[in-house]
Amino acid sequence: MAAIAFLVFFSNAMFPPLIPTLAREFSVRPFDLKWLVPGFALIYGVATLAYGIVSDRLGRTPILKLLLCFAAIAMAVVSLARTADQLIVLRALSGLGTGGIVTIALSIIGDRYPYPVQGRPMGRLFGAIAAGMGLGVSLGPMLSAVLGWRVTLRLISIGFIVAGCWVHRCYRKHIARDRHGASIRWIVQEYRCILESSRGSRALTFIFANGLFHGGIFAWLGVLLAERYNLSAAGIGFVLIGYGIPDLILGRLIGGWADRFGRRYVVPAGFFWAAVCAGLLALHTTPWISGLAVAALSIGFDATHPLMSSITTSLDPKHRGQVTGMTTFANFLGMAIGALVFRELLRLGYPAALLTFAGLETLFGVAAAIGFMSEVPQT
Repeated sequence: MAAIAFLVFFSNAMFPPLIPTLAREFSVRPFDLKWLVPGFALIYGVATLAYGIVSDRLGRTPILKLLLCFAAIAMAVVSLARTADQLIVLRALSGLGTGGIVTIALSIIGDRYPYPVQGRPMGRLFGAIAAGMGLGVSLGPMLSAVLGWRVTLRLISIGFIVAGCWVHRCYRKHIARDRHGASIRWIVQEYRCILESSRGSRALTFIFANGLFHGGIFAWLGVLLAERYNLSAAGIGFVLIGYGIPDLILGRLIGGWADRFGRRYVVPAGFFWAAVCAGLLALHTTPWISGLAVAALSIGFDATHPLMSSITTSLDPKHRGQVTGMTTFANFLGMAIGALVFRELLRLGYPAALLTFAGLETLFGVAAAIGFMSEVPQT
């Protein structure tokens, strides 16, 4: 599941740093591609709502295999775009193919590991996600500089085909979670129960806020580095090469801290850490110092989102796919809105936009310290 999540987020993360390159190829301004990231995030988030419910009913394995095939086709189709408008539309629609893959992976982790010891496996999974994002924003532009972004997407498409064959071989048996299905009324009632419970609504609110912060900065990080330091696609890749590496190393450790000491300490610390990193990015320093700040920023994501996601997976084990889909929807909705908000703040300049987001993340951290006070270790 970690390997599959890595592949999904590698393919997703390679686009933001390529915005300057894509703008030059299609003869448009970088800001004309402002829907390239949020358009995909919105459709991806909506798709997870449906796929999570279907996986509860028909089983995780068959839906996962189907989605891996869809993702392979989607990557190949996006590589055929000939205009900027086609790229935006095809990229957005590719969210229908890749949306749900990581949601089902999270559900499988929730099915196999009880909540008191879920921090470590969730840390490993999100460490792979962070590594996929890190190599996506670094190795993705480097490969695109050598092979071209179209060939890179086709190689990723082959990777999804291999992953689908691997899942088919290793997970031949599956369990249908709800053979009789569920009516629309019961599905809506499940969402209502989650939102009305203080623990569920609190976790979803902070997942949305966290997605807004990280998604907003991440969407325009490539443009920031290109304009501030006059970097090419390969140069952007070198600066961003450290993103996700700390999470790959520390993911299990951070998850273990949460299991041992409780999420009430680790989650707020992750918010504060990310705020400090955003403040450092606002400073006009050298590319390498900015790269270190970006690498440290990924730790803030790994100390917050995986641990809050594990809270939601424990809310209702019988409908874990539906609940996890709702969690992913909240995250990607926040990422889409964050990208659009950060784009508007760029009218004031990059330092002002980054400091504004750092201030917001600090407020989120204070609220998290209060809101997660009851999240103590369980035995």
